[in-house]
Amino acid sequence: MAIIRKPLLPLKGRYDHVVFYRLPCGLICRALNPHTRKRILKDPAFAAFRKCSKRMAKASKIGSAVYKSLPEDFRQFWMYRAFVGEALKMLKGGMTGQQALESLFKTYVEVWYIKAEIKAEQKEAERNARSIKRSKAPEVKIRWKQYNESRLDHFKAAVKTSTFNKPAGSRLLRSIGMGPPRVPLK
Repeated sequence: MAIIRKPLLPLKGRYDHVVFYRLPCGLICRALNPHTRKRILKDPAFAAFRKCSKRMAKASKIGSAVYKSLPEDFRQFWMYRAFVGEALKMLKGGMTGQQALESLFKTYVEVWYIKAEIKAEQKEAERNARSIKRSKAPEVKIRWKQYNESRLDHFKAAVKTSTFNKPAGSRLLRSIGMGPPRVPLK
């Protein structure tokens, strides 16, 4: 590529296998070497290029699979490029495509599945806790008058056997919660 600082002729465009174009630095003169598809696919000179292209295509598919496995709200495009770069290094290092995919998946995606499982377990535990709280206690229909009388009989027997020298309806029965609260006796 040649740069002509002060061109004598105002050349622009293509002349045989030479291209001229203007830039702020001057007139640029570049020789064309057109590569055809047929030459790139068959010529032994491009064997390394074809090998690298295949490796890059495989790395791109691996990076895409890992990127799509992440949650949508977490994805950022730089991650895709990073995954492709890591996959390319692994493929160059001799790993197979499946091994590289599994390695990247374990490193980056498996964490999100574990977090999702933990979150689901927590939600299930909360749901169970709420259902236990919401469940009604078994209804016990007690006839309070009979209940209080039976308790009163029980405590009358207890008072008779005790060393207290007070009548049965005294402060003792009221302090236990039999009947409505009353002002304590002096």
